[in-house]
Amino acid sequence: GQKVGLPKVHLVAPDGKFVEGTGFLEGKSVIDSETNVEVLKDLQAKNAVFSKESYTHSYPHCWRSKNRLIYYARDSWFIRMHDLREKLVAENKKVNWEPGYIQEGRMGEWLAGAKEWAVSRERYWGTPLPIWESEDKTERVVIGSVEDLKARTKKSGNTYSVMRHGEAEQNALGICSSAVDEPYGLTEQGVAQVIESAKNLKGVTRIFASPFVRAQETAKLVARELGLAESDITTDTRLGELNFGDFSGLPAEEFIAYRKAHNYSFSDPMPNGESYADAKRRFGSFLYEIESTLSDENVLIVSHGIALETLTNVMKGADMNRSSEVFEYVKPQYAQVLPLPFVPLPHNEEYELDLHRPFIDDVVLISDSGKELTRVTEVMDVWFDSGSMPYAQDHYPFENKEWVEGAGFPADYISEAIDQTRGWFYTLLAIGVLTGKGAPYKNVICLGHLLDAEGKKMSKSRGNVTSPWEAMDEWGADTLRFWMFSVSQPGDSKNFDAKTLKESARTLSWFENSAKFFELFKDGLKEGETGELQTIDAWMQARTNETLAAVTENMDTYHPYEASRALAGLFEDLSQWYVRRIRDRARDGDGAALTTLRDTLKTSALMLAPFSPFLAEDMFQMLRTETDPESVHLMTWPVAGESDAELISDMKKVRELASEALMLRQKADMKVRQPLASLSIPGELSPALAAILMEEVNVKEVKTGASEISIDTVLTSALVAEGDERAFARAVAEARKTEDLSPRDRVTADRRDDGIYVAELSTGPVRFSLIRE
Repeated sequence: GQKVGLPKVHLVAPDGKFVEGTGFLEGKSVIDSETNVEVLKDLQAKNAVFSKESYTHSYPHCWRSKNRLIYYARDSWFIRMHDLREKLVAENKKVNWEPGYIQEGRMGEWLAGAKEWAVSRERYWGTPLPIWESEDKTERVVIGSVEDLKARTKKSGNTYSVMRHGEAEQNALGICSSAVDEPYGLTEQGVAQVIESAKNLKGVTRIFASPFVRAQETAKLVARELGLAESDITTDTRLGELNFGDFSGLPAEEFIAYRKAHNYSFSDPMPNGESYADAKRRFGSFLYEIESTLSDENVLIVSHGIALETLTNVMKGADMNRSSEVFEYVKPQYAQVLPLPFVPLPHNEEYELDLHRPFIDDVVLISDSGKELTRVTEVMDVWFDSGSMPYAQDHYPFENKEWVEGAGFPADYISEAIDQTRGWFYTLLAIGVLTGKGAPYKNVICLGHLLDAEGKKMSKSRGNVTSPWEAMDEWGADTLRFWMFSVSQPGDSKNFDAKTLKESARTLSWFENSAKFFELFKDGLKEGETGELQTIDAWMQARTNETLAAVTENMDTYHPYEASRALAGLFEDLSQWYVRRIRDRARDGDGAALTTLRDTLKTSALMLAPFSPFLAEDMFQMLRTETDPESVHLMTWPVAGESDAELISDMKKVRELASEALMLRQKADMKVRQPLASLSIPGELSPALAAILMEEVNVKEVKTGASEISIDTVLTSALVAEGDERAFARAVAEARKTEDLSPRDRVTADRRDDGIYVAELSTGPVRFSLIRE
């Protein structure tokens, strides 16, 4: 419409009623049924009605207040982004996206067709649009800092300085005095101090003074020295001394000691007195009132030490913390004069700088030609604030400029959900390009959405929303975190399914249980004793190094899914193979086994830390030595050593053969505790690996070179007897558990001639009868 010159006219006012000049509709509400009737009558009178019927349709409502809405054409402020499209696309190509298809897909397509950015909003809350313009719209300025604001603020022409009274009698006595009627005047030395300071004062036209005697005497001395009449002195109670409350009339040392003992803050009032913040408010009230009522005056404020402290804060617009700092370093001297280069600032009731509405709206600026400028009413789109984060978080360019323009920009990576391609990812990039700094991030991990177990979007109306707090109570935060990383690629949607959550919980339990196993026997590991490595130990070390290399590479390339899956595989091998195979050695205090287990667990804790920080920390504390930092999260990332790929491959073959052999035993109904004569396998195995296979499958011999895998199921009497002994050992183990014995409690067992096995436990003899079918 604008392109072809159509007028922009609203027929309906913001209150939902037809505007003046709309004839019979004027003043009527657009939603009243009576208005519908009037419209219909008018159409019928013009013979313009084809038919009439009631029609129910959807209508927009405010999601917060539930009030009806009306779409309204409004003028807005825009950033012309189409001029930057090529630059946006070029900068996006420098970014490593995970998943990669987002770069040219959702993000790339959005950037290629980037629309003008409507950055203004007609709201009260938000960052005010920093644009001031003249009433006739012919002049406009954009403010970029508080200093810019000060430079253009409409000023009174007044100049200010503040002076503390000279030494007074109560100062010489070292007491506090906040009673205005106390007759403490200046000492002789105080009079001399005031006269000396007055010699340096030039051009003072007005004096404002505290009502206290010492301040009044000081003001009159200054007026006399400057040739001013006493009528040029105005007394204002707001310039009085700090109200010391219960400390008035007491030694100043007691007041100072009380402040220190009670860790006195800027806002804490004295007992039955006032705080420094209270004093700041009254001094601020005075200063802003004088600025608004006087013009082109040279104003001297004669007061107390509190005036120099608080007026400095008022002038700076200091917040509570900054006010406390200023109070600490400003140390007023007797008859000291302090220039006060005051420019009125937008401020709240505490006289703290506040650049938000309504305070900023009161600021009138002056243009280069002398015209008054007022701020436009709009605030900024909150996404502009979000996009400004890389600069705003460091108060750039007013602070940390070297950091932001160096290592602080761009960020190494950012992670958010896929919808942020048109939200935060975009606004960060847009402002980076607008400021000439380019892409603000090097890597992006773009996440898919979380869905319910059936793959449907979670919605309160559907009743399929899962509370994260309830989920953490049920599964634990670490399990949820590890599940997020390991269930699917980052860019894929994730179905919140208990089955896959159980898998993640099991994975972490493998690691935790392995650590608990080590904790049972760690006292048996003597310092400096490493023992002789066996093949299974060398394999565990190789698997750990292999996993560490994989996790490191994938984390460095922003592939957390592959990294977490590699770690899950290590935990399974650790628990389901290595710990099972070294149980007896660990109980016997074998140095090689325990050292290998400890080192594997510690490296695993370090690798797990980014994924499941609490479990990693818990395990690290159990393994931590005196030379380690206090937390796993303060450790240096480990460096992978060499990995024996051949050994890893051969052990994988052993495990596959063991699995097949155990299935054959199951088909033959041969329990694993019953030893068998032999296992025949195709191919070759080293003696060490063959021994592992023999132990796992419980056979006396592994024969290599067969055409296929098979087991010898013929049982000799010796094999049967050995099976009985294994069954007995199992029964003893169960009895040990029932008796709550520790792994280090010893049990002696005997086999009697009648076939009865007897085990002597700490609680007395226990008999086991073995009956065969």
